[in-house]
Amino acid sequence: MNIDHSVYPDLAEPPMELVSMEDKMDYLQRICGAFDFGIFPEESDWETFAGWKDVFDRFPIADSPGYHTFRHWYRWEPVPHEKRIGIPAWKISDINQGRIDLCEEMV
Repeated sequence: MNIDHSVYPDLAEPPMELVSMEDKMDYLQRICGAFDFGIFPEESDWETFAGWKDVFDRFPIADSPGYHTFRHWYRWEPVPHEKRIGIPAWKISDINQGRIDLCEEMV
């Protein structure tokens, strides 16, 4: 498995392998978070996650569009969605395209 270390900016040493269920969940959450903000997952993530249904089922991320996209792609049964409180999808797109400065939005 190739681990995308770019999703670990908070760690000086990103994990070299994902062994425990909690490590896998942390990685899943990081990839889904990036996906939710418009950063498309690597092909290796799609291949890896195809075998992680147990992780997806045990730790649902109900407010993540990326999480639901993975479940839909693999044709797994859906889980209930939660409405996201925070930045609307159109604003995320505007931020990614440079139409909005996130720092100015926070003021």
